[in-house]
Amino acid sequence: MTDNKVSLLINRQVPEFVREEYPVFISFLEAYYEFLENKQGTQKNDLTTKAKELKYISDVDSSIEEFEEQFLNSYATFLPKDTEVDKATLIKNLLPLYLSKGSEASFKLLYRLMFGQELEVSYPKDNIFRASDGKWTIENTLKVSTNFHSYYTGNGTNKQFKILQELDSSEISVYVNDVLQTTGYNVRKESKKVVFNTAPITGSAIKILHKTLDKSIFTNRKITGEVSGATALVERVSNRISNGESIVELYINDKTLTSSFINGESILTDVFVDDVLVDVVASTISNVLAITITDGGASYNVGDSVTINAPIADEFPTAIISKTFKGVVNQVRITNPGAGFTVGERIAAVGFANTSLDFAVANVNTNSANTANTFLIYSNIISDIDPSNTFVNVANYNFPNTNISPSGIVNVNSVISTAFSNTTYISIGEISNVSIITSNVIITSTPVLNAAPAKVVISPLTANTIVNTSVLIDTFGSLGTLVIRNGGLGYSVFDELVITNKPMSFGTGAEAIVSKISSTGRITEAKFVPSKITGSANVTSVSNVMVHGIGTLFNDELVPGDSILIGYDTRKVISIASNTSLNVTSAAWTQIYLGSPIRKIGKNLIGGQGYTQDKLPSVTVTSNTGSEAVIEITAIMGDGEDILAKGTKKAGEIEEIIVINPGKTIKVRPTVDLTNRGDGTAKAFVTLNPSYETLEGQWSSSDGILSSSDKKIQGQDYYVNYSYLLSSSTGFAKYKKIFKELLHPAGFKAFGELSRLSELETTASDTQTLVAPTTIKTISGRVNVANVSIYVTGSGTKFNVANNLGIISIGSYIAVNSQIRVVSSIISNTNLAVTNAFTITANDQELLVVNTVYDAIATEITLEEILAENELPLTVES
Repeated sequence: MTDNKVSLLINRQVPEFVREEYPVFISFLEAYYEFLENKQGTQKNDLTTKAKELKYISDVDSSIEEFEEQFLNSYATFLPKDTEVDKATLIKNLLPLYLSKGSEASFKLLYRLMFGQELEVSYPKDNIFRASDGKWTIENTLKVSTNFHSYYTGNGTNKQFKILQELDSSEISVYVNDVLQTTGYNVRKESKKVVFNTAPITGSAIKILHKTLDKSIFTNRKITGEVSGATALVERVSNRISNGESIVELYINDKTLTSSFINGESILTDVFVDDVLVDVVASTISNVLAITITDGGASYNVGDSVTINAPIADEFPTAIISKTFKGVVNQVRITNPGAGFTVGERIAAVGFANTSLDFAVANVNTNSANTANTFLIYSNIISDIDPSNTFVNVANYNFPNTNISPSGIVNVNSVISTAFSNTTYISIGEISNVSIITSNVIITSTPVLNAAPAKVVISPLTANTIVNTSVLIDTFGSLGTLVIRNGGLGYSVFDELVITNKPMSFGTGAEAIVSKISSTGRITEAKFVPSKITGSANVTSVSNVMVHGIGTLFNDELVPGDSILIGYDTRKVISIASNTSLNVTSAAWTQIYLGSPIRKIGKNLIGGQGYTQDKLPSVTVTSNTGSEAVIEITAIMGDGEDILAKGTKKAGEIEEIIVINPGKTIKVRPTVDLTNRGDGTAKAFVTLNPSYETLEGQWSSSDGILSSSDKKIQGQDYYVNYSYLLSSSTGFAKYKKIFKELLHPAGFKAFGELSRLSELETTASDTQTLVAPTTIKTISGRVNVANVSIYVTGSGTKFNVANNLGIISIGSYIAVNSQIRVVSSIISNTNLAVTNAFTITANDQELLVVNTVYDAIATEITLEEILAENELPLTVES
């Protein structure tokens, strides 16, 4: 600016006649201006310079050096004079700062002007939990192939055609009238063009396949179905794998959808390439998703091909049978549960080794109304008396001393029945469940299953029985199951069942009664009971121990010690006064009995004996008032089961069909033909992968989710609607006052967060030192510490994860509530220990790691210098 001196311009500024006629005047003017422009001794004659520079004073770039103080005092009195940014830049940006005052942008701009760094502004209200605030999103996708073609029509003169992106010749394929071109063109990658040597003829169809393409160029583009005419706007694009094939999903804004896209149709769109609109076409995905079997048929084999008839498709699908039923037993059905079985007994398959086919009783019903769950038998065996024995005593035959006279000697007064002891089959019942132990053989017919009956092992009781005896319950031929087919009407409890043998059947001793009825006299339960003795009995008082007989022969049929059953009550005989009178052990009868049968326990086996499963007796009910009851005996103890072993499916029945090739662009649902394999009866149908699909809804944010770790209950200060957090690498105190006075919105509460420590200068010190950190990081979650404790207990923390990531480790410096400690061990994700105990108790605190990242050269400084430099109100362990 000052190089343009007026003295040098005089000769050219005056008219020519003046220059010619008054040269002295010209010289005077030049000398005068030269005087004004040059320093004369101590006098600075710069008046003309200043005058010429007046027009630049308003330009801050030119005048900042002379007027910096005035500019700042006039327009930026709030700013410190040592701001990092260029002063001219600062002053020129004051207007947008003032205009955006109070906004997030103004905070970031002012911080950038002051420190030349970025500032993060966040709002605690974004993390406040609000009920029903979740964002539920339901998305719609249109699946298309990865083969995108740009298409054009030749006009006989145009040789150049735009491609969608910068691609070379290996990344595209060129087709003219559906014929692949290998020569006759070249690709100009930088200008995104395919240039033909000869222009394609008029009307020719040119397609260029883009093998590599950034699909995001279709975002916010309108697509149209070629056949359906449906249109929609694409919100975003993503790649995925479907049926092992890479496809592209176009996420559709359903509010922009018109009509419905058709499976397998092509979609049309267009894209601007360097201001040229290029048409694009792609095929929707429509292929076989699955084949569902409705009838598996029989006699098919794994590997058999499946015929799929697809009338219209670019590529036809194929499939094979991948799994068939082998024909092994995998199911057992109990049609008759029998009686007298116990858990764990084997069920043999007749004609099969147990290594091929074997079963076991898995469970029995011990609470059935049809059969007893216990069965009592005598366990003694009376052998021939050894002639060498002079005396028959306790050692020989287990006679009880109390019934032998003289003591220990058997004589004519001894009763042989007193020598008998008994044992009981327990936990027996109907078979309710069967386990398949082994099933390794393919069966062609239903096997016969035979369950082993319950057994009891009798230990030696006398000198004449020296080994254990196993007794199977079916040995006795006792009746086991009474099934009520029709309960009839009008029956009473204790009505007797008459059991009649079939011809050539010799069972004996079985007796049964009606044991339960409904309010209408319908029989609901019948059971086998001990055999009656002669006559009947009266019990005239529930507190009387005496039983009066009517036509009885107590002396002949009973002895003291026998147990009898009258009605509901079982009692033991203690004395017999006569054939018609006896006493029992206790009174407390359930009711008074008049003319009731007396049943001797042990006279016969309950259910009798000698019956066979193939000739079960018939049953009628004797009653004064009842009628129409039908009761049937279906099993003897340890028999009567009817168990059917079978496969749930037929041998060779199809269980699974897998798709080998799902096909491409299938426009009509295919049919499945299985008539040319197996027995030809199997049936199945195809499910197509739909081109357009509405996805399952999902939460797009954690808002309103109670278990979300980043949501907090609204508080009083921080987690409120009108607060904000400024995160920076500069201490909040350095800019807090300026921000509050200039930008802070009224009614809000400001918080500052230090995210990065400033660089520290190296200083020598003999005092306690730390490795200078360049970053402070906050561990997720909250922690608690206790006075005089070395442990830090976390909630929602992940100390082990942070250790694996290198964020924290043994030897790291951590800060909790202004106290720095050194980590000595990491115990778990929620527990760690430090070298020295804390001197405070603090709960729900943040844990800061203050030496996460190190400089290339470790710098040792005093802790006090770290705190002073970064304004950290921390204390250190000693």
